[in-house]
Amino acid sequence: MNKYLLILCILNHFLSFIISQNLDEDELSDDIVILHVNDVHCGINDTIGYDGFVLYREEMKKKYKNVICVDVGDHIQGGAIGTISNGISIINIMNEVGFDVATLGNHEFDYGIEQLQNLEKNMTCGYICANFCYKKNKTQIFDPYKIINKGGKKIAFIGILTPLTFSKTYLAHLKDENGDPIYDFFTDNNTQELYDKIQNFIDKLKNEEKVDYVILMTHMGMNVESYTSNYLLSKIEGVSAILDGHTHVIYNQTSKDKNNNDIYISQTGSKLEAIGKLILKKDGTISSEIITEIPEPDDKTMSKEVFRKNKNRWVDINMNNYINSIWDEYDEELNIVYGHLNFDLNVKNELCRRQECALGNLITDAIKKFGNGEISFINGGGIRNSMKKGNLTRAQIIDILPWFNNIVIKKLTGKCILDALEFGVAKLPNPAGAFLQVSGITYDVDESIKSSVLIDSVGMFINVTGERRVSNVKINGVDLDLNKLYNVSLIEFIGEGGDGFSMFTKFDVFNEALITDTDALSAFIGELLEIPEKYKDLQGRINFIKKKKEPEPEPETQPQSPSSSSLTIILIISIIIVIIIILILIFIFRGRICSKVDSRNIDTNKEIDINPSSPLIS
Repeated sequence: MNKYLLILCILNHFLSFIISQNLDEDELSDDIVILHVNDVHCGINDTIGYDGFVLYREEMKKKYKNVICVDVGDHIQGGAIGTISNGISIINIMNEVGFDVATLGNHEFDYGIEQLQNLEKNMTCGYICANFCYKKNKTQIFDPYKIINKGGKKIAFIGILTPLTFSKTYLAHLKDENGDPIYDFFTDNNTQELYDKIQNFIDKLKNEEKVDYVILMTHMGMNVESYTSNYLLSKIEGVSAILDGHTHVIYNQTSKDKNNNDIYISQTGSKLEAIGKLILKKDGTISSEIITEIPEPDDKTMSKEVFRKNKNRWVDINMNNYINSIWDEYDEELNIVYGHLNFDLNVKNELCRRQECALGNLITDAIKKFGNGEISFINGGGIRNSMKKGNLTRAQIIDILPWFNNIVIKKLTGKCILDALEFGVAKLPNPAGAFLQVSGITYDVDESIKSSVLIDSVGMFINVTGERRVSNVKINGVDLDLNKLYNVSLIEFIGEGGDGFSMFTKFDVFNEALITDTDALSAFIGELLEIPEKYKDLQGRINFIKKKKEPEPEPETQPQSPSSSSLTIILIISIIIVIIIILILIFIFRGRICSKVDSRNIDTNKEIDINPSSPLIS
């Protein structure tokens, strides 16, 4: 009897569990949630972190039956862990997170094409990119799109990469045996080729694959001068939403497609400072929002609080432990101390991309010293993080200069140097990665002068066609000689034309410093030990001016003839005076007549007739 009761109890508990699970499943929403991030740049635990992302994803799974995780590019580069592992540790973390689909950013090429292909093989979800192709036959190198089935719906994701990647990486200098570029981004016919190609994919997905939604993953951005996601949208139709990236801005807004439909375009900034949440609702509508804080979970069993960016943040315990294990793997190397800093050197708000910055001065001094040049350059976009006061470790220096760019020495003409400076300031007052930080050189900039820099369709410098913004250029205190050759230390990236500096490619490498910018900065700090106070403030290397216009000579004072308006006024006044005189004369004349009539016809003893009909009253 007891045995039967025990069996019944077990069955009862089992059935109760099954029923409760079914009830919980029925309570979940049928809406499909797409969580998206972009431009993480190795910010694995900087703000929200991948552990915060996982916690939020798990919380969404408690409310929705279907959750998809998406990355819109630029994740393997930008921090110590990515650099020191050539990106593989970041791929491992992304696999642990469980991304469903990812596209390329321009910085996925920073470790070379071969390494990118190796990383793609190790990536669980793989990469999609519809417009990265071989130039010769226009075939895609990665799958152009991916279809995910969720909740009875077919959702297609198309990856699209900014064509400016051509000038933002070494791709422009990867040539075939005929000297022609190997790679392309469908930029023929003033980029109409790109719009046509994307529209063809959309049509194929809708007509042949019968997908319900088409989501574009555009690593392009909206706040740039060319190749923007919203401009692309205006040229095509059939898009459900755009998940954007590249420009490190947070926005969630709508823009018009070719048929004037409002389509969501969203971007989540950088370094996981936010998470995008796109909801494909059961009724066919779409909503979009940006999440900047992970809410405190009701069930804290698998979560904990950590302190990041001056606040407490909730994260997933297991993912947090996994990220910490990655840090522990490189702990010894990354914690080497080179020197000390008593003040912060900030690069917030893209400071080094639009003016002289103190950290840029320190870095270019290091490049100049170890490159043994008369002057040195680094593009502002190459300086990725601030330098915080305290001990300066290997990890912090790699976060600042994550690429390990070789330092090369070129003999450049003064004209080439002037063109490079002019190209660097062309987009002011907007920030630009090509803005040059300098050592051994000073110059003035007048941004009120309209830039006359001419570039090609992928952002490469062609020439200067008009008045220059840059003036008063001095090399170590001496006026720049346009015809003289100068020894210039610069990073190999811009020396080979990266960021559009095509003028540098016309000159061969004179010598190699056999050291990278990252190692040069480490060694420079190691020699200084304590960063001098002179780097706390700007040093007048780049000065903003406004040229004074010559005052226009005042015209000589000459006798002026009366204008027509003056004559009119005089005439009117004269007429009025004449009328007044006539009225006065009439009044006097009538007064005399009345006096004569009174004296002749009116008896003083008679009453005066004041009848209005009297002829004496006019």
